[in-house]
Amino acid sequence: MVSLPEVTIRLATGVDIARLAPIDAATEAQFVEAGHPEFAGSGTISDADAAAAIERGHLWVAEVDGEVHGWLVLTRTGDELCVGQVAVSPEVQGLGAGTRLMDAAFERAYRDGEPSMVLSTQSDVAWNQPWYERLGFGVVPEAEWTPAMQAETKAQQREGLDWNTRVHMRIDLAETGG
Repeated sequence: MVSLPEVTIRLATGVDIARLAPIDAATEAQFVEAGHPEFAGSGTISDADAAAAIERGHLWVAEVDGEVHGWLVLTRTGDELCVGQVAVSPEVQGLGAGTRLMDAAFERAYRDGEPSMVLSTQSDVAWNQPWYERLGFGVVPEAEWTPAMQAETKAQQREGLDWNTRVHMRIDLAETGG
C-alpha cells in the first residue's frame, strides 16, 4: 500500500520567510514554461511584507511530510480581502496543499466577517483560472472593476504583466455560507 504524504497547514513564523522565495521561483518557472516570460525573476514577497503578514495572521505555509512546500498571503485590494499570492512547489502539486491553503484563508475571512475575497490571475494558463473557479471565484467583468482593481491593473502593467491574459476574480463569502 502506498501512503500519501501528510499535508499540514499552519500560520507562518519568521523562520519561514527564507523558505518562500525558492518555492516562488519554482512556480515562476511554470508560468514561464506556460508562455509568460514576464514571470521570470519577478520576485517574491519581500521579507518586510512577509513579516507584516505574519504579524496580521495573513501568511500560511503548507508542510508536506514536515517540510514547507507552499505558502499563501492575504493582502487587501481597496476594501476587499485579496489573495496576494499562492505558491506550491511543483513536486507536491496535486496533493491538495493549495486547496488547503485556500481553506485556511477562507476560514480567516469568515472569522473576520469579510464579505468577499478577490485576486488577479492568468486566464490563459490551464491550471490557474479553472482552479479558482472550482473554489467558487468568478471573473469580474471589467465594467465592474473597483477603483482599487483598476489601480492594481495599472500597477501590474507597469511591472510587465500582460492584462490581455489576466483577470480579476471575486468570491462573495456571504453566498458561500461561511
